[in-house]
Amino acid sequence: MTILDSSALKARNILLTLFCGSIILDSVLVAVSKDLWAIGRILITIVVMYYVMQGKKWAKWVLIAILSLVIVLLTALIIALHSKLSTFLVVGSLVLIILNLILGGFVIFSQDLAHYFSYTKKY
Repeated sequence: MTILDSSALKARNILLTLFCGSIILDSVLVAVSKDLWAIGRILITIVVMYYVMQGKKWAKWVLIAILSLVIVLLTALIIALHSKLSTFLVVGSLVLIILNLILGGFVIFSQDLAHYFSYTKKY
């Protein structure tokens, strides 16, 4: 396998698009909520994503763990504090939960992305 096919490149581009959308939305929500501690989580997620793109299997599972933790925490936040949060934060958090579910599912289940990762490990 010396040439990467277009479906693997398309899967990589979809992954990067989903990830950028997730990071941008997460950053906006952090800025609106003024939760400065979450900036560190966002930076760590970006670093982990760099290693995911290098084809590191451990990074893929760390990314899945981070996305899962964000999903659980945002869901708990919405359930516990929905009446005290602004509508923007509630809707934005729901959109981020859905986006993280799609991103995590794509990383786990996409065969084309798995093909891309196996290619990046070899070259």
